[in-house]
Amino acid sequence: MEFTEFAQKIKPIIGGSYSTHVFTRTLFESIITEEGLLQIEDISENTFKAYYNGQTKITKISQRILPHIDPEQFIAYLDGFPEATTQRLCDTFESDIEWIDLYNAAEKIAYYFEKILTTAATQKRKSTPKSADKPPHDILEEKILASGQAVADAWGNAVSNLVNGLDGNGNARTTSVQLPEEQPNESLYSSEDNLLLEEFTADYDEIMVILIGENYAASLIDMTLPCKIKDLYETKWMSKADTFADPSLKSYVFGLLGELNNISNSFLVSGSATPFLGSSRTKIRNLYVKLHPDQFAGTFPYDAFIDDWDDGEY
Repeated sequence: MEFTEFAQKIKPIIGGSYSTHVFTRTLFESIITEEGLLQIEDISENTFKAYYNGQTKITKISQRILPHIDPEQFIAYLDGFPEATTQRLCDTFESDIEWIDLYNAAEKIAYYFEKILTTAATQKRKSTPKSADKPPHDILEEKILASGQAVADAWGNAVSNLVNGLDGNGNARTTSVQLPEEQPNESLYSSEDNLLLEEFTADYDEIMVILIGENYAASLIDMTLPCKIKDLYETKWMSKADTFADPSLKSYVFGLLGELNNISNSFLVSGSATPFLGSSRTKIRNLYVKLHPDQFAGTFPYDAFIDDWDDGEY
C-alpha cells in the first residue's frame, strides 16, 4: 500500500477536523523519536498536502526519518483513542492486515505503517521494460509502420535525435538529468494559483520525470508519451494555462508546455522542427524545480552543485 492510500484510509477515523496537511504531519510525528522531529520541521504545508494526495512521493522524507522511526510511539498514539475508534480501524484495515482485531489493532497498524515508510525509503524508480534484442533501426522501422504513413515524415525527423539515446540493443541509455536536492520552501503564490498549480503538476509531473529520467528514449519510441502530451494540451491546458495569475508562474507553465509540445510535434506532425533533446531535457528539469516552489527554494544557488543548471534558459 502506498502512503497516500494509508493516510486517506485512516484520516476519516482518527483525523477529526484536522486539515490534510496537519493530519499528515501528525502521522509522521507520531511514529518518530524526538530527534526525528528535527528532520521534518522544515517541510512545508503544501508538501505534506502533496504527500496526502499522492502528488509527491514520500521517498525523501522516509529516507530522512528512517533512523528515527519507532513503531511503539505510534502504538501509544493509537491507544489514545477509544475502543469504538479502534474497532473502526479494524474494520477499515481488515482486508489489508491479516489477523487484525480489537486487541492488536494498534500494534498491527503501527508496524504496517513502518513497513510503508521503509519500503518508500528504499524504493528505486521503476525502469521501463527492455525491448526485445533488436537493433535500433529495426525497432524504429516497426514503430514507423505501426504509426501510419501520415506521421512517417515527422517520425523520421525525430529519429536521428532520439537514436542517440539508445544502445546497440535498442534499449534506452542510462542518462538521467540530475535534480537538485530538495530545499523546502513556502510558496509565494496565491491560494488560487497554488490550487491550479497542484492540478497542473498532477497532470505533468509523471511526464517530466520520465523525460529527465534514464529511459526517456524508450518512452518516446512507443508514441504513448507524445500522444499523451498532445491530448493534455489540446483538451485542457491550451486554455486553462492562461488562468494563472502570477506572471512568473504563468511563464514557467507556458515554458514547459512549449518544450513538451515541441517534443510531441516532432513525432506527430509532419514538417515540425526536431528539438535537441539534450537541451530540452535540461530546460524541463529546470522548469520542474520552478513548478515545485514548496520543494525547491527559489533563491538557492543550485548552479554551485549542478554544472548545467539554468543552461538554455530563455
